[in-house]
Amino acid sequence: MGSVIEMTARQKEIVEIIKVDCKISYRTMAKKLNINGSAVKKHLNILRKKGVLKRVGGTRGHWEVQDGRKG
Repeated sequence: MGSVIEMTARQKEIVEIIKVDCKISYRTMAKKLNINGSAVKKHLNILRKKGVLKRVGGTRGHWEVQDGRKG
């Protein structure tokens, strides 16, 4: 119970960006982080598998942070 989900510094950055703008596109995230879009997609897929993020809706949907922890 209450186990900590391990995330890289980059993954933590992505989660913080999504907390500010849940409708942000992966392309915009890539520009903000100065990395390529495929790297963002890879991080997003890992975060979804870990149960940290959930995508609601399709391309016009939004992200939900699922970890339930503050900060």
